[in-house]
This record gives sequence, C-alpha cells and structure tokens, in this order.
Amino acid sequence: MDERIHGSIHCDFSIIYRHGRIMHDKAIKQFGLTGQQMGYMRMIHNTPGMSQEELVRKMKIDKGAVAKSIRDMVDKGYVTRTQNKEDKRAYCLYLTERAESICLEADRQSSEFEKQLTEGMTAEEIELFGILLGKLIANLEKIMAGGDK
Repeated sequence: MDERIHGSIHCDFSIIYRHGRIMHDKAIKQFGLTGQQMGYMRMIHNTPGMSQEELVRKMKIDKGAVAKSIRDMVDKGYVTRTQNKEDKRAYCLYLTERAESICLEADRQSSEFEKQLTEGMTAEEIELFGILLGKLIANLEKIMAGGDK
C-alpha cells in the first residue's frame, strides 16, 4: 500500500508545482533568466516575430511586467526587437541564436523530466492524465474569466 497520505488535489498539485519549480529554476539559473522569462522565450520560439502585445495576451500577464522582462532579455542578448512594418508603434520579437540554443536544451531537459515523472505509467494512463489536466485547465480558465463562480 502507498504510504504517502494523499491530501486534496490542490495539495498534490502544490507539491508537484513546488518541486518542479525548484528543478526548473536550478536549470535556468546559469543563464540569468527567471522562470517567467523562460516562458516568454518559449512563446517567442514557437511564434517568432510576435509582438509584445501578443505575448501579453497569450501569456495573460501584466503589460508592464512583460515590457520590463523583455527589456532585460534584450539587454542580456536573448531577444531582439524589430519595428513592425505594418504598425510602426509595435515591435516584433525574435530570439537570438544564443536563446534558441537555450530553448532547445530546455526542451530536451523537459522531455527527460516528463519521462521521469511518468515512469511506471502506461501510454493510456499518460494520455488520460493529459485529458484530465486539459479539463482542469479549461475549468480554471473559466473561473479566472469570472464564469462558473
């Protein structure tokens, strides 16, 4: 029998979050990036040329916080900004070669971590877990948007 006493779903997610955060922060510390900045890098990596406003919308983060982080990432040589040809007030964001290599390494480490986390699970269990997480996220987004209170 499993000796670990399960708490509420919230407690279980809290444990996963805290330990994952510790591992994540340890992995990116060498690059002088925050966890949030790594998230921005991944988003820009997946959507090169996106505007800062798009990043704010997709990440659902405060505009000022994003601007400050992007400025810091430009200063550190991870992001470049080029003026948008259609809208001179907007800038397109791109990762530098250095940042691209960091993203690729972070993806490799994430895949390895995911393999370790799902060790002992069948492919069906992993798929079901993904489906259930998707439902939890959809419910959370409704709650955050003010629906289903």
